Amino acid sequence: MRRPLIVTSVLVLALAATSFAAAQQAPAAAPTPVPVPTPIPVPTVQPNTVSPVVQTIITIGTQILERNAVNARNNVRGRVAYFRRYDMQVQCGPSCYRTVRLHPGTVIDPRGGTPGVGAVVDVNGRTGPDGALEADTIAIQQ
Repeated sequence: MRRPLIVTSVLVLALAATSFAAAQQAPAAAPTPVPVPTPIPVPTVQPNTVSPVVQTIITIGTQILERNAVNARNNVRGRVAYFRRYDMQVQCGPSCYRTVRLHPGTVIDPRGGTPGVGAVVDVNGRTGPDGALEADTIAIQQ
């Protein structure tokens, strides 16, 4: 008879101890707010901070590049792949060919020379509406 009494007493004491421990716990603290990061200011450049000297250099460089682009359209240097009277084709690269048209008055240096197939030539002129180069001068390179 003592045994059930001891078991019951132990159970009552364990239940009382857990209830007392739960009552003694401190109330849960409010959650701490998450700090909001402050934005980092982005540096900006003033629009007109370029000095006049630098601006002049940039302008001259742009003009030189534009002039070179125009000259590249109006000049060709390479090996003659085809030549017949007023028509010529110049190979200016491995797979690059440029059509050249001669006209009465085209100057060929050395004077009186004839650019034959395989000759290296330097042609100056102006680009025609069809993209062909209208030759003004042809210099045959030796």
